[in-house]
Amino acid sequence: MKLNIIGCGNVGKTLAHLWFKHGVFQIQDVCNRSYDSAQNACKFIGLGNPIHSFNELRPADIFLIGTADSSIAECCELLVESNVLQAGNIVFHCSGALPASILEKAKTAGALIASIHPIKSFADPSLCITNFIGTFCGTEGDVDALVILEQAFQRIGGQTLQIQSSNKTFYHAASVVASNYLTALLELSIQSYVKAGLTREQALQIIDPIAHGTIKNIIELDTAQALTGPIARGDVSTVETQLNAFQNWKPEYGDLYRLLGGIALDLSTIKNAANSESLEKLSQLLK
Repeated sequence: MKLNIIGCGNVGKTLAHLWFKHGVFQIQDVCNRSYDSAQNACKFIGLGNPIHSFNELRPADIFLIGTADSSIAECCELLVESNVLQAGNIVFHCSGALPASILEKAKTAGALIASIHPIKSFADPSLCITNFIGTFCGTEGDVDALVILEQAFQRIGGQTLQIQSSNKTFYHAASVVASNYLTALLELSIQSYVKAGLTREQALQIIDPIAHGTIKNIIELDTAQALTGPIARGDVSTVETQLNAFQNWKPEYGDLYRLLGGIALDLSTIKNAANSESLEKLSQLLK
């Protein structure tokens, strides 16, 4: 089947390269904001025809709109206006935040619509093409479109799971917390080590085994049993000292420490390693 790509960024380049490599789709036209960008995308993919505008799009079986979320609806409208869509074509996007229904204008034009969201960081496509296997991909949209698209993702190593459009906000927020906010939390850890007098390079070296070990424990033991540290053991004095230190340094960091402490306290209660009196004191402190 022929695939046209509108907005071929890191996600589009990764997927198209893998689809071409595994003989899943014939990569046809690639339309980016600039012709040079489209050329570079085709070079990375190994196939494809860079074009200047929607007017140059040729008929295809499938259209991927891989733009930023804020541009998906507009690009879908421009695609419809180009009159290249035919009844039964598939139009899909890879946004984790937006539902397939953002492509409603394509559906009105007779196309099938869907959303396939690979739950993965695509910071470096050259690395992503080597470790895409095993990536979970949340899918929703027209059933007939998903039959084809899910198979296409599975053939390059993706693990597809269907999600409800109505729950997509929480679905995507979960990915944001696990990836983007984890990055932000580790930045806070680095800043704290620097505040303690270490260099940023030393902080990164210290965090490496801690972060990897914590993730491993969470996967193997679940969160409650993986929890360690002062809240896990009911150490009220240490938590109070650290909370005050953060609040005196940067009040917003103090608020974050307190809010995350509340979640850790819930896990500590489940773990049941600290006595109830300490947990109650921690509850009052973190409120």
